[in-house]
Amino acid sequence: MTILSLMLLLLMSVAAHSAFAGPVEIQSIQIVPSETTVGRYPEVTGSIKATKALARDKTIVVTVIAVVVRPDHVVKSWTWKNVSMRTGDIKSFNIPKEYKMKSAGTYKVDFNVYSRDMRSLHRLSKTFVAVAPSLPPVKTTTPVDGGASAEAAFKRAPGSPAEYRSVGVGLYANTLNSTGGATMLLWPFKHVGLQASYTVGSFSTAEGRILARYSLSSGVTPYLGAGYLKVTTERSVELLGIKTRFQDSGMSGMIGVEVPLGKRIFGSIELSGASIDLKKELANGPIAGTASVKYAPVTIGINIVYFLF
Repeated sequence: MTILSLMLLLLMSVAAHSAFAGPVEIQSIQIVPSETTVGRYPEVTGSIKATKALARDKTIVVTVIAVVVRPDHVVKSWTWKNVSMRTGDIKSFNIPKEYKMKSAGTYKVDFNVYSRDMRSLHRLSKTFVAVAPSLPPVKTTTPVDGGASAEAAFKRAPGSPAEYRSVGVGLYANTLNSTGGATMLLWPFKHVGLQASYTVGSFSTAEGRILARYSLSSGVTPYLGAGYLKVTTERSVELLGIKTRFQDSGMSGMIGVEVPLGKRIFGSIELSGASIDLKKELANGPIAGTASVKYAPVTIGINIVYFLF
């Protein structure tokens, strides 16, 4: 099986997991009024329903998370845990008026339902508009099914989809080439970022990458990237009785999946490859030849990263 086939299978499995239709859905989000003035809070209520997909007389326990994103992208969230429901049950959740309404503009409301193990079951979004008292109200946009896209500005509980994190530091291990060390991630944009890693062990490696990602509503984030890798090592050549340094560098490519392990801690596993040829022409008196060191061109990497902010 080729590397490309492995990458496609990995992405298909992630997409299938995120597309699972759960037994509980968000029936509606009511915002009254949908057009208001700065400082006057609307009544916001989300209703969830246990659908027919849930077996008769079976109880499901879910977590409901509501989020308000202000026009300045500041986020406020509320969590209702251990919500027990049976088939046909409908429950309503009111968003407290605990967020600030000092800015005119569009406010976005998200309701998210998760299973007990924090697997996403359904998501729905709606907006309302606040205008300055001296200006006439404007019509809001229609409700948007939040399952169609992932929001970066999302306040998260541990295990739920991550809010937008920009700078992280952590550990990186190259399993097949037996190296480990430090890594740093920088996400200046929502979908595009940079990574730098340095590892030691059987080899000393330094690598820089440019990454692209897409966050799914389930909290899983597939990503891919390309970079430049430099590998060095010192080995003894027994036939010549000398010790010398081998080194090579070249372009690298990878694909991986990131999952949240906590509020600021994320783990990822990736499949990466690089064309590294550690060969050297050597001579010792009348004896000469080509010495080489084996480096696995395709390997599995593991990242554990703590995001500072």
